[in-house]
Amino acid sequence: MKVLTEADLPLEKETVCTIGNFDGFHRGHSHILEKVRREAEETGRASLVITFEPHPKKLLNPEKAPCRITGLETKIDLLEGQKIDYLYIIKFDREFSRKSPEEFIDFLTDRLRCKKLIVGHDWRFGYGGKGDIQTAKQLGEKAGLEVEVIPPIKLGEERVSSTKIRQLLKEGKVEQVSKYLGRDYCIKGKTVKGDRLGSKIGFPTINIIPPEDLCLRKGVYSGFVQYRDELLPAVINYGNRPTVDGKKEFIEAHIIGKKVQIPENAPVRIYFKKFLREEKKFSDIDQLKKQIKADIDSAMKLLEVK
Repeated sequence: MKVLTEADLPLEKETVCTIGNFDGFHRGHSHILEKVRREAEETGRASLVITFEPHPKKLLNPEKAPCRITGLETKIDLLEGQKIDYLYIIKFDREFSRKSPEEFIDFLTDRLRCKKLIVGHDWRFGYGGKGDIQTAKQLGEKAGLEVEVIPPIKLGEERVSSTKIRQLLKEGKVEQVSKYLGRDYCIKGKTVKGDRLGSKIGFPTINIIPPEDLCLRKGVYSGFVQYRDELLPAVINYGNRPTVDGKKEFIEAHIIGKKVQIPENAPVRIYFKKFLREEKKFSDIDQLKKQIKADIDSAMKLLEVK
């Protein structure tokens, strides 16, 4: 997948495109992307995903901006696995937010050569969200753009939505989240240098910086670290580490039962399987060590590590 820049526009090849925030990348998103990829293959066009950074509400209505299910790096990583040809990330600023529905459709057809647009049923676009599906179809007819609308995906009677997933993440219910995603919930990042307290007390960790405004409930989880092609069982802490300093947010993972040398700045994926407990401040290091051992025992049972 190629991440497009302004220097790549206008595109030479015609595209089949979709637009959205794709935060969390759930079953509904996967269904749309499958349609985009298949349509592109059948028509000899390129598949294109268009997303925004930051989330439009972050700029236009920050008080109501949703927390993040994943960060941009994880989103790009998940899209790579969908075999999409192009990704275009719109830098959502005041200037772009003022585009009228007509200007937005012109941007799609002229700059991104989009000939077929596949979107969810509730998609809106243009200044103030004035454009809806009907507007897109009317404008698209004049511009040579076909618009296909995908109905919502349901699990039982419930619609799969980012709103529902955010709610579950805030409660730490990562097992339920996986049902809506169609995969385990994960965060991708590059390892950073920690304070090495874990190594000093016998429980070394790898650390990544979590995305800003992450929805996930703070606390300790069982899960896995993926480094290269290896999936390693782990105890994972997301939070501010109140026993240490309580200031910076980290996702830190202690790999269970195996010494693995993962260098600084290495790309890893952290998979969350089950919430174990709240993050809390311990009176001393010995109490912290005792709790970590108990967390490891709990994780080993849940992950069936022998």
